[in-house]
Amino acid sequence: MYDFYFHLNTKFYYGKGVVAQIADEILNYGNKAFFIYDEIPAKASGAHDLIHKVCGEKGIAVTDFAITDPHPKHTTIDEARALLKQNGADVVVALGGGVTVDSAKAICLTITHDGSCWDVFEAAEKIESLSTQGKKEEGVLPLITIPTIAASGSEVSNVAVIENHEKQLKLDYRSDALRPVAVFTDPTYTYTVPKFPTACGILDIMSHSYEGYFSHSTGSMQDGISETIQRTCVEHGRKVMLVPNAYESRAQLLWAAQLSIAHLSDQGRKFVGNIHATERVVSTYFGFPHGAGVAIMSLAWFKYALNDQTAYRFARWAKNVWGVNPALDDMTAAREGLKRYEAFVEELGVPTRLSQSRLEVSKELVAKCADEVWERVDTSTWFKPLSSKQELLDYMMLAWE
Repeated sequence: MYDFYFHLNTKFYYGKGVVAQIADEILNYGNKAFFIYDEIPAKASGAHDLIHKVCGEKGIAVTDFAITDPHPKHTTIDEARALLKQNGADVVVALGGGVTVDSAKAICLTITHDGSCWDVFEAAEKIESLSTQGKKEEGVLPLITIPTIAASGSEVSNVAVIENHEKQLKLDYRSDALRPVAVFTDPTYTYTVPKFPTACGILDIMSHSYEGYFSHSTGSMQDGISETIQRTCVEHGRKVMLVPNAYESRAQLLWAAQLSIAHLSDQGRKFVGNIHATERVVSTYFGFPHGAGVAIMSLAWFKYALNDQTAYRFARWAKNVWGVNPALDDMTAAREGLKRYEAFVEELGVPTRLSQSRLEVSKELVAKCADEVWERVDTSTWFKPLSSKQELLDYMMLAWE
């Protein structure tokens, strides 16, 4: 067990109709709220009207900003910041998925900055350690979140990812100052999420638990939490794909998303996010939603990383998550586990190869992606360390084929 620092200062309000209580939470910070939301789920769920109703009853002024971008674009964030500065706010309320919540986090973080929000994220990337856990940034607005999809878990995390479309670049910022002060989770708000985004969300949740799991620093508690979250995604993921309004399964997936992104299973061991590091680059070029990109890069990484030295870890995963015969030797069990994971991805209707992209791209683009990853990421710390750009390209090419 390694020493660690962990801080989770988010209030969790959970259940059907729970958003009706949000006004009292807003009043803990003031009587002016900036409401940024994904328009489709906000209107379909009735949450938009409900929030305005309960806030109006408590004398809370609400400024609306609807977001429709498929990615958290820095230009849209700057537009929202300008509106917030014009009208003022004591707290930001974000309703939606990762795009909306990450945009809201960027707004809260950079509201006192005179230039673009991109300046702040770009400056943070130049710092040797991007992790600013425990740091006390000044002037960060409090954020209250309302998730409408079980996926990234951004509604409780301390990370924001934004995109500069012109530069074809995504940057993240990590700080406990970004953690929402409260989250209101109503599983019924996820009933209308279409099948493909639901499937991508399920795979995204799993990735947050297995990425740190594939490490040489193990732990009984950490492994058990990770495996339980993954099994929950498999069991309830299959159910919601068949019955979209299965309340218990929608609730289990939301809770899994929030526990997974809190990285409970990674505290006390070394975490290396190589799958997300490569996915962030390739999804920009290949046009996959994040969850689909993560599944593709996971499959490629598992196949590349499996060898005699790592088989023991894949074998545990196969037996404890995928129900592979515990009597099998490590390598046989590991290979069977990879087959079952790939079959699950296909069962959900998610692509398993970059070559299945809807965009007209060639495999030569993978080499360009590898160049970018090599420049930005230390691959020597990975579960299977990579010592050359060619090794990185070999791994990434498995995602194409």
